[in-house]
Amino acid sequence: MIYSTEPVSANNVEALLFILFLLMFAIAASWYVWQEGVSKDRKRSKLLLDCILIVTSVVPPELPMELSLAVNTSLAALSKYAIFCTEPFRIPYAGRVDIACFDKTGTLTGEDLLVEGIAGLTLGRKGAAVSPDGAHTQVTKVEDVNDETTLVLATAHALVKLDEGEIVGDPMEKATLTSLGWKLGQHDVLTSKPGAPARVGGRVLESVQIKRRFQFSSALKRQSAVATTIGEESQRYLVGVKGAPETISTMLVSVPPYYEETFKYFTRNGARVLALGYKYLNSEAELSPGRINNLKREDVEANLHFAGFLVLQCPLKEDAVKALQMLNESSHRVVMITGDNPLTAVHVARQVEIVDRDTLILDAPEHDTSKTRLVWRSIDDKFCVDVDPTKPLDETILQTKDLCVTGYALEKFRGQKGLRDLLRHTWVYARVSPKQKEDILLGMKDAGYTTLMCGDGTNDVGALKQAHVGIALLNGTPEDLSRIAEHFRMTKMKEIYEKQVSLMQRFNQPTPPVPLHIAHLYPPGPNNPNYEKAMLREAEKKGPAAVAALQQANGIPTIVSPGAQALQQANANLTPQQHREQQAKVAAAGLADRLTSTMMEQELDEDEPPTLKLGDASVAAPFTSKLANVIAIPNIIRQGRCTLVATIQMYKILALNCLISAYSLSVIYLDGIKFGDGQVTISGMLMSVCFLSISRAKPVEGLSKERPQPNIFNVYIVGSVLGQFAIHVATLIYLSQYVYSIEPRHENIDLEKEFEPTLLNSAVYLLQLIQQISTFSINYQGRPFRESIRENRGMYWGLTLTSLVTFSCATEFIPELNEKLRLVPFTFEFKAVLTTLMIVDYAGCWLIENGLKRFFSDYRPKDIAIRRPDQIAREEARRLKEKEEEEREKEATRKI
Repeated sequence: MIYSTEPVSANNVEALLFILFLLMFAIAASWYVWQEGVSKDRKRSKLLLDCILIVTSVVPPELPMELSLAVNTSLAALSKYAIFCTEPFRIPYAGRVDIACFDKTGTLTGEDLLVEGIAGLTLGRKGAAVSPDGAHTQVTKVEDVNDETTLVLATAHALVKLDEGEIVGDPMEKATLTSLGWKLGQHDVLTSKPGAPARVGGRVLESVQIKRRFQFSSALKRQSAVATTIGEESQRYLVGVKGAPETISTMLVSVPPYYEETFKYFTRNGARVLALGYKYLNSEAELSPGRINNLKREDVEANLHFAGFLVLQCPLKEDAVKALQMLNESSHRVVMITGDNPLTAVHVARQVEIVDRDTLILDAPEHDTSKTRLVWRSIDDKFCVDVDPTKPLDETILQTKDLCVTGYALEKFRGQKGLRDLLRHTWVYARVSPKQKEDILLGMKDAGYTTLMCGDGTNDVGALKQAHVGIALLNGTPEDLSRIAEHFRMTKMKEIYEKQVSLMQRFNQPTPPVPLHIAHLYPPGPNNPNYEKAMLREAEKKGPAAVAALQQANGIPTIVSPGAQALQQANANLTPQQHREQQAKVAAAGLADRLTSTMMEQELDEDEPPTLKLGDASVAAPFTSKLANVIAIPNIIRQGRCTLVATIQMYKILALNCLISAYSLSVIYLDGIKFGDGQVTISGMLMSVCFLSISRAKPVEGLSKERPQPNIFNVYIVGSVLGQFAIHVATLIYLSQYVYSIEPRHENIDLEKEFEPTLLNSAVYLLQLIQQISTFSINYQGRPFRESIRENRGMYWGLTLTSLVTFSCATEFIPELNEKLRLVPFTFEFKAVLTTLMIVDYAGCWLIENGLKRFFSDYRPKDIAIRRPDQIAREEARRLKEKEEEEREKEATRKI
């Protein structure tokens, strides 16, 4: 399989170390068996087989299966949110995420940009609306702008019309052309809207044709097109250019006054601003038919005239603020990485609470042509301080300000010691190229942080590949998925029904009635009693007009499939008597109907995912959300935490079970202790039910500030496993010695004889059963990451019932049960000792687990994700307010 990056994960290394850890105990147990066997002159070949059995049993063969079960359960849970994963080993990484990075346009903001209009057309004029800093704030509607601006908007784009008539390209450019009212036809011909033609040189112009395009480049930050006018006596060639305002300003013949103040006014308010420029070419000298493709881009895009600022609004997605609040409040560092203007990026970052303090931008100073200086500047340009990339960053700025860094600044810091410090304290990256996005993620990974990247476009591909958790958002809506799923369901049901019809006809049986869900696809008749009801239901889906049309026409044409045609033909050939018999059979065809429904339900149980058009981002990212909702990211992290906790828990439980097995297959085995078939069956069923319940535990709704343990090799987990193992071994040794004080130990033990109930194997069986129960119940970790053991009904009741059975057998509360399990009778004193020992074993393990958890477990986030006291206070106030509003709503509902 091809992975987005190297498939080697920490899980593989941990699994190897885990197996080596258990292997040491297996070798020690095998050595003990070998030494004891040799001293008692047992057959060497049999001893070798016993040693091999110990090694293969202690290294858990079920480990891959259990881990796969946990991951597959997570995949199924994510698919319910329309989230799909191509690299399942990355799911536990989602539970370790420290930094969550987001693209802006199309990810946090909507895909559909709103064209607000054209600004800057009043620059240099008197009487225009002006802000205190001189910015011209007037915005002209696109349909009311001058002819040159209209032609630039109509030509400076990369839209293409396919043969099928569909226009493909950037949604922003689609929105611009739609608001302009011009139509794109074949061969790149653009036609003005009826009644409003443009004018060039006083002549009416109805259409233009794009002759050559210079595509947008993230490095150049602009795009342009050369177009010729159509319909005039003499053709003229127009160059239309569109790009970043700071880039276009260097190409203008003259920069209008307050140019910079005007575009910054709109970017500070969150708008996306593109500068427009144009010029006319001398067609006779410069654009003869043979020279059009020899034009150099730098010549075409020079000496332009200013044509205004295209102002577009990017409204936030409905769930963006809520999703990022959840991430902020759950100990994650949230970062924005975008190619947009830094002022626009900071405005959106403030809306979604990525930044909440005064923000400084690290960029080149305004109007600096040397390309060597670097400064910290404030949003309003009132603060400006020079920065030397070779020196340490100012700690006061790092601690008191939120930082925005541009791609230009990142290049200046490349290879410098201060780069890691800069990455650690930056909240917003703006004007960065796709390669720089990738470098930012690599820098975060090199610093030891687990990263998440969420994007939706081609420019995010590199970053999505480099992140530990890359998430691509498609543009689907719940309604889209519902319609696609419904279409798939109809098609599937139709195929199943037609197979059933064919089967019935083959054996000369009456055809079953058409199910209600697909009755509208078949003609009315005796076998389609639900036709009218289905037609009405389909009409209601389309709206009142369709219902009225149906009632007026008393039906609409139906889709007649091959199966339906066969059904019609079969009904047409019936005699009146056969027709009456057919109707009677239809009335009594409940069994066939149920059979058909059962077949449908069985085939429809596994819902196949709806199909949407995938993009570059979804191909590169391990995770893809078919919905455009940002809430997919918290959902993935929730499931990742749940899977990570389940994985760590399985390692602990398997380690304890295998260590106990090592002791059982060595020391206990040599003491002649064996268990009956019924006893082994009960313990095996217990383990199977518990492992299944662990993997199927669901994550809790919210995201906790606490973080799950990232790996198994730490003081808490290793100490807990060894401590609990020591308690189990100590109780087993004590029990064995106590039994030997009652019943003398046999010197010559026949290890090959059949199982016979004895006091020793009966007592050891019950003690090991309670040890298994304690292993699952004590090491189960529920909240705050997933449902608690009480909420996990299968595991809770399984452990409860098994505990009742165990203590019932230890106290002989139900003697018949002891007989069924082939347990020997116990004296009153022995029952008291055994029961006490079982309680001591459980209590000792509980104390060790909880003691080590309290003193050695580390649920704290990494330093980069720690929230400031003022942020925590604000979050607490918001939660309190939300709780009060919820209580008021409940009170209002109760009164109603």
